[in-house]
Amino acid sequence: MIDYGTYTNIPSVPAGVVLDRIIRQQKKKKVDVAMSARLIPQRLNDLIKGTRRFTPKISMNLEQSLNIDIVGFFYIIQAKHDVYEEQRAKNLTLTPDMSKLTKTTFWDVDLNKIDWTKCAKWAICRVLEYGSADEISEMAKFYGIDKVNEVYSDPKNFRLYDKVQEKYRESGL
Repeated sequence: MIDYGTYTNIPSVPAGVVLDRIIRQQKKKKVDVAMSARLIPQRLNDLIKGTRRFTPKISMNLEQSLNIDIVGFFYIIQAKHDVYEEQRAKNLTLTPDMSKLTKTTFWDVDLNKIDWTKCAKWAICRVLEYGSADEISEMAKFYGIDKVNEVYSDPKNFRLYDKVQEKYRESGL
């Protein structure tokens, strides 16, 4: 038996993707699921593609059709995914002062696509290894001196720890 509750704990996956996966796991035809849930097949496809949103009624009809015993299952997944996407969008707006960071330090990534909140350790390591004293100071301003010190204090984070120590001293932290 499938534990459907685990799907509600994965907010990065849209409800339509979960619906499609469950239909495939149960080896049912989409048209049969749609008819059983009192939906036209195109509406079911729109839900799967994410071009239409789940309502409580649609969610409950699909749950009944697919024998899922969690009330509001797809609606809950959709809500959690919406919160996840909103948080992700918010995190992308939190950035250090980009004028202080150089393309030389971040040569292999698009600075505008970095989630600075999730990639804190990576960004600090990158700046400590390849950045300037100004960039190190910017990381300290953005993340806080304690976070930079925490990353700096572990030599196994770096390939060239001697150079990192020298740059760190130059930054005045």
